[in-house]
Amino acid sequence: TRKDIQADKLAFMGISWGGRMGSMLPALENRIKVVVLGSGGFRPQTTLPQVDQINFVPRVTVPVLMVNGRYDFLFPVESGQLPMFRLLGTPAEHKRHVLVDSGHVIPAHVLAKEAIAWLDRHLGPVK
Repeated sequence: TRKDIQADKLAFMGISWGGRMGSMLPALENRIKVVVLGSGGFRPQTTLPQVDQINFVPRVTVPVLMVNGRYDFLFPVESGQLPMFRLLGTPAEHKRHVLVDSGHVIPAHVLAKEAIAWLDRHLGPVK
């Protein structure tokens, strides 16, 4: 209802826990048009099906950018990042996985550069 927000151009950006749980939100909330996930992925754990990422990620169809550290110990590339990226229901041409030479913490200037370019591409530049 706010006139200063374009409700048809909402994006979600989550980092770390937000990068993990943000993989579920766009499956439930159709107002989100674009997603940026920093330092996220799957984590092996036992959880109830109604809150398990694996049951939501295939239902995400909006453009998704994942920016991750190559040496992330919480979300390793092979077991945490790539499985989530591959299971996204987003068409291949609308999803991107960027690997940065870092650990779990992505340098802010790198994440900002990637995120702004992604949002400009899918929502248009800010006026």
